Amino acid sequence: MGRVCRALVAVAVLVGYPSAASSQTDEQAPPPVPARTLATHNLTGPIPSLDSPDTAERRVELQRWIETFSAWQEWSGQWRGRRQPGWFTGFRQRADKPEPPPWLAARCETVFDDADPLKQACVLLAAWREEGAPAQQIRQVRVTAVSEHEEPPKTTWWENVHVDLMWPALQAQASIYGVLGTHITTEVGGRLQVFTAPGAMLLNVPTRNGGRVWKFAANYGLGYRVMDFSLPGGRPAELHLNLAKMWMVSDATDLAIGRTIDVIGFSVTFKRQ
Repeated sequence: MGRVCRALVAVAVLVGYPSAASSQTDEQAPPPVPARTLATHNLTGPIPSLDSPDTAERRVELQRWIETFSAWQEWSGQWRGRRQPGWFTGFRQRADKPEPPPWLAARCETVFDDADPLKQACVLLAAWREEGAPAQQIRQVRVTAVSEHEEPPKTTWWENVHVDLMWPALQAQASIYGVLGTHITTEVGGRLQVFTAPGAMLLNVPTRNGGRVWKFAANYGLGYRVMDFSLPGGRPAELHLNLAKMWMVSDATDLAIGRTIDVIGFSVTFKRQ
C-alpha cells in the first residue's frame, strides 16, 4: 500500500511540472510590440530610370545628330583639304562638325549587340571621335599653312583679261553706253589694278540728227577688285569696278559728243578651278 501511494505522488509531480514551467514562461515573456502601418504612398508608380536612354526627346535629339553628322561626313569627304567656292564670295566658310548628344558616350558603353537600336549611333560616334583627333587637325592645319606660305597662287595671262559689260558715261545726259568690251590689267598693290594696254569697247552713242549709232573706242584707266564669286557650275570669277577714259576710234563727225569720254563700269575675270 505504501508503494502505491509513493507512485501516485510521483505521477502527480511529473504532470504538474510542465504546467508550472509554462506559467513561469508566460509570466517572464515581454509584452508584444504593437503593430504599425508603413506609409507606401511615395512608392506607387514605376521607378524612373536614372539616365532615361529611351525617352522620346532623346530619340529625336539622336536622330537629328545622325542626320547632320552624316551630311557633314559627305561634305568633308568632298571638300577636306581644299576650299569650297561660294556663289557671291570667293570661298564658303567651312562647316562645323556637329557635336554628339552629351549622354551618348556613356550609353554606348553598354551597347554590345548589333540588334541594339543605338548601334548605328555608336558607330557614328566612333567615327566622330576619329575625325576629331586633335593631332590630325593640327597636322592638317600646319600642312595647309605651309603650303599656302611656300606656294603663292599662280596666275596665267588669261586670268587678267577682263570682259566689260554696260559702261555708262560720267557726263550728265550724255546717253552714251559702252555695251561690250575687253581690257587687260596688272595689279599694282592690293586690289588696285591698272590697264596694261588700251582696251577696246563697242559703244552706242547719239548722233547730231537725234539718232543713235554704234562706234568703237579705245580706253585706258584703273580697276579695283570688288569681290570673288562663283558662276553657275562652280566656275570661280572676280568682279571689278573700273574708271577709264575713252577715245573714239571710229569717225566721230556725225556725233553729238566729243571724241573723248569718261566712263565707269564693271568687268569680270575668270579664274582657274
